[in-house]
Amino acid sequence: MSIDTQIGNRSNTCTTRKRKLTKLVEHRWIDKHVSVLTFKQFYPAVVILLEFMMENGDAETSGNARAYLKCIADTDFIIPLFVVSKIFDITKPYSEVLQDKKCGELVIRPSIKCVVDTYLDLIQCYDNIENIGTYLTKLKYDKAKLDELQNDLEQFSHDNDVELKISRTSKHKTVELYLRHIYETFIQTTLDQLSYRFSEHQKILAKIMNLIPVYVVDRTVDDIKELVEFYKDDLSSDDNSVIYAEFHIWKNKWEKIIVEERPTNINETLIELVHCRSFFPNLNQLFELFAVLPVTVATAERSFSTMKLIKNCLRNSNDDDRLSSLALIHIHQQYTKELNVEDVVNEFCKDKRRIKFTND
Repeated sequence: MSIDTQIGNRSNTCTTRKRKLTKLVEHRWIDKHVSVLTFKQFYPAVVILLEFMMENGDAETSGNARAYLKCIADTDFIIPLFVVSKIFDITKPYSEVLQDKKCGELVIRPSIKCVVDTYLDLIQCYDNIENIGTYLTKLKYDKAKLDELQNDLEQFSHDNDVELKISRTSKHKTVELYLRHIYETFIQTTLDQLSYRFSEHQKILAKIMNLIPVYVVDRTVDDIKELVEFYKDDLSSDDNSVIYAEFHIWKNKWEKIIVEERPTNINETLIELVHCRSFFPNLNQLFELFAVLPVTVATAERSFSTMKLIKNCLRNSNDDDRLSSLALIHIHQQYTKELNVEDVVNEFCKDKRRIKFTND
């Protein structure tokens, strides 16, 4: 039986549509998820391939294949692989959403000159992150889930002829204790990272709800002090008393309006501010800040990735203007398709150059 047939037979149980392993990219969350989950699904095929290379490769290939096979068949590799895959199964959809280009996408209404829809996505994302944190906390102490994971691990080791054993130098006496330690540690690490990345921002973000007209009538100055302090450098006034005065006038304005007609989100609030933003400059700035606040830095990271592609070792002498222009063209390719090439060439030919492109 050929190696392709063996791998194909062992890979038929895979639920993934992929036909090759995914490269692990350190700087992208979703690529980490996909690479680990794909490797776990292709584990039987990887073992067969390494065994084939051991028997049919040259001395160097055979030695490397033997070393890799020993590593992936080790208990210190199998158990973390299972634990990480278990958690990544849960967090993968969230990483896909957070790194999607449409996450927190700015939508500009033709009728008003302001961005209006980002805030809703931001709130929803933070709510979902809070939900996943709560679920992972419960999962950490769920013995039934741990037992289920242990049974899956035993079945996996049996199907792939992997012997799970603890080394004599390990502080964990049994496989079960080692699995539990890795399981609880990785979940806690994930929770700590989620808290570090999102919780503080969510706490500040929630304060903006106190300024929404439907809620502001029941709020006091104490409810916005932390928000004002956090963004004081971005506001037009450095005098808190002025900002608090705006808050009182804003509150008084909506106390006279019936509940049904009060704006309930950033979208409606910014529309209402179009004609009176001059009277509430600081509050308007706060609303606009939250309207354009991105959910993640994925878009900025894509810009850096683009820069690395453009400014490589062969094109390292690009000046800032040329680099920025090329980056914009690469990032916003959908708009470049609408450009008239003839007009671009004509503008290019008008520049003063040593080589004359026209007779003008």
